[in-house]
Amino acid sequence: MTDLIWSFSPWLVFLLSSRLTSFSAALALGFAASVVVLARAATGHRAHMLDVASLCYFATLAVVLAITYPAHIESWSRYAQLGSHLVLTLLIFGSIVVGRPFTQSYAKKTTPPELWRTPEFRDVNRRISGVWGLAFLAGDVSLALAASVDARQVLLRVIVPFGALYLAYRYTVNQQAQVRAAQPDPKVHPTRAI
Repeated sequence: MTDLIWSFSPWLVFLLSSRLTSFSAALALGFAASVVVLARAATGHRAHMLDVASLCYFATLAVVLAITYPAHIESWSRYAQLGSHLVLTLLIFGSIVVGRPFTQSYAKKTTPPELWRTPEFRDVNRRISGVWGLAFLAGDVSLALAASVDARQVLLRVIVPFGALYLAYRYTVNQQAQVRAAQPDPKVHPTRAI
């Protein structure tokens, strides 16, 4: 779970800072956080899809907006949170569609290699990734509403999106606990433990 939280941290930094500071500063902070996360992942010899995607997203967004809309860059802040949420939603559902759920690379860190190709391992990761995708989709809808209305911004920009992500996090923790509980005692059956 620690690596997953690290992978999401540039996006969270960007989302929170876009509410507290200028859009340009939020982009810079998101990019800086993604550099730190990718450097951390590289030292551990395990960069995940989201680690690379965050760096590419923030760098590309900053360059595109600076070239195409430099005079209106602050007006983009109204849609910044929605845009980043949409990108994450597409990445997560895309990873499921291509048969490599994004949570799989995180799960491999705590699962023996002989279990990586089992249907159970793939199924659990598909479900967990799907729940994360649905959480981001709920946030997408909420943030689209927030961009089109002036009322209930705290509910639509904070409570619903972050609440949905918290529920996905809790689901992930519960799934991990269920998988561990279903495994036999490694002292009794050492070859069957996860």
